[in-house]
Amino acid sequence: MATYFNEIVDKAIEDLYYCYDNDRAKAAADALFLAAKDGDGDACYFLSRCFSGNCYSWEYHPFEENEAAAYAMLHQAISKGSAAAVLGAIRMDMLTPELREIMPFLTIKDAWEVIYKKAEEGCLFCQYMIGNTYYFLDVIEIEDRKESEFESPEAWNNWLRQQMEQSIPWFERAFSGGMGLAGRNYRNYYGEGRGDLIPPDYEKKLEVLRQGAELGYPEWMYALAFELYYKQDRAEEALPWALQAAQAGHLFGWHIVGDIYWDGKVIERNLSYALECFEKTARYGNDPYACRQAGEMYFRGLGAAQDYARAVRYLEQKNDSYDDDMLGICYLLGYGCPQDVARGRMLLEKSRETIYRNYGLGMMYAEGLGVPEDIAKGVTYLKAAGNYKPAQEALTHYKKSLFGVWRRR
Repeated sequence: MATYFNEIVDKAIEDLYYCYDNDRAKAAADALFLAAKDGDGDACYFLSRCFSGNCYSWEYHPFEENEAAAYAMLHQAISKGSAAAVLGAIRMDMLTPELREIMPFLTIKDAWEVIYKKAEEGCLFCQYMIGNTYYFLDVIEIEDRKESEFESPEAWNNWLRQQMEQSIPWFERAFSGGMGLAGRNYRNYYGEGRGDLIPPDYEKKLEVLRQGAELGYPEWMYALAFELYYKQDRAEEALPWALQAAQAGHLFGWHIVGDIYWDGKVIERNLSYALECFEKTARYGNDPYACRQAGEMYFRGLGAAQDYARAVRYLEQKNDSYDDDMLGICYLLGYGCPQDVARGRMLLEKSRETIYRNYGLGMMYAEGLGVPEDIAKGVTYLKAAGNYKPAQEALTHYKKSLFGVWRRR
């Protein structure tokens, strides 16, 4: 391996960014910590990235996000002369006047040129950094350019477009060279475009996804499987990529596999295996979709015996406010958890309309749970739940009198 920073930092970069191995990542962070204690500015910078969240590494990286620690290490890195830290601080919008004051570079461009030289020499991470300076137009600040210098808005926009276009060869070199992280903005360039300057190109985006998958990057195997299955209805092609992603450590791949076995369109339907797949990623705790699916399956008794307690655990674990209808029913009626009518009502009322929400609100009004009893209103909601069996059963407990008043039977 060539030397771009020093032996410790180069090895750490390799273990943090050129593979998806958490044991290697932890060992790299330990080595960086010791080097940082000895005053290595670049070690401080790469250690600060470890505290900056998974957007700076990969979905399942082993580090706790800690903004204060990240800034402290960034501050130390810049004071120790890390050019990478200067560019990183610009990208994170953290190059404060205080940090500008302590950086040992006359200009930001001086730091940029240090990283540019390493990128030209072959450092994948530096190629990625240089690509970012073009993609996010940090070059405006680096080059100290202003729109007023150009003869027209069109000339300014042409210059901006040219800068963003220069990101692509840098991203491509880093991505194809072994740095999966470099593919994110490479994909976004084509997938999202940049306002009026760069139009999206869906076919090029797919090429990037397939390139990353074929290079063996787990996040790109997952991204390709997601696109093939959810956007193009190509389940048969998506399944092997989703399995490879999951087996390589990108657990989100399991929820695609679970959905394919749930649907049973291209493979024999197997609800117990689908549930097993959802649980593999739901247990990790950061896949709201899989938590919702596993929770629903236990709530309904699909793929396993009905188990409201497990349903509640998974539905709580999804940790978002989207579709809390089933969880609302559990709290309203005390299924699998201590009854909490107030919370059940709150969850049901803020959920979008579903058969579960209608059933829950129907029971709430018909039984006067946390609200004044209103059987007529409750029946209206229960009927709106359609063929949902519990709603149908609940309706048998109410009847309309000769005078058109709803009562219990």
